[in-house]
Amino acid sequence: MSAIGAAILMIPAICLFMAAVMDLFTMTIPNRLSLFLFASFAVLAPVSGLPWAEISMSLAAGAVVLGACFGFFALNIMGGGDVKLLAASAVWFGFSAALGAFIVQTALWGGLVTLLVMLIRSQADRFALIGTIVPAPILATKKVPYGVAIGIAGIMTFWNSPIALSAMTLLQK
Repeated sequence: MSAIGAAILMIPAICLFMAAVMDLFTMTIPNRLSLFLFASFAVLAPVSGLPWAEISMSLAAGAVVLGACFGFFALNIMGGGDVKLLAASAVWFGFSAALGAFIVQTALWGGLVTLLVMLIRSQADRFALIGTIVPAPILATKKVPYGVAIGIAGIMTFWNSPIALSAMTLLQK
């Protein structure tokens, strides 16, 4: 059972880290990463010790986040990869205080990332002059790598989610 607990604690963190790095350097979050994150929950949640009611509420949380973020996508506020990553991440949090913390942290980190990207773009000539390496997509597009904010927020807040707490119990056995 400790291998299941370790997988539960590691998979979201690894996926969120990969999404953040990929978004920073390519301005895209691969669909397979969000799909793997969701599928991992679907496989691991039933053996994690979470009650079925909690698992179904986690799926509902993902659906609610997907619906709300799809509205932002339709308004051209968020990218499709960000929407899918947020929804796939939300299932790991369920309807818990951790989901609220995740959403708030994502917004705060998103604001900081946006400000940093704007600063970098405004000083692009200076960065080129001193030879500082900036990921090309940061300067070449008007997009903001929001996957960075989602990744940071998810890694910071995941440890208080119901499934993470259940996994820590599994690891203690």
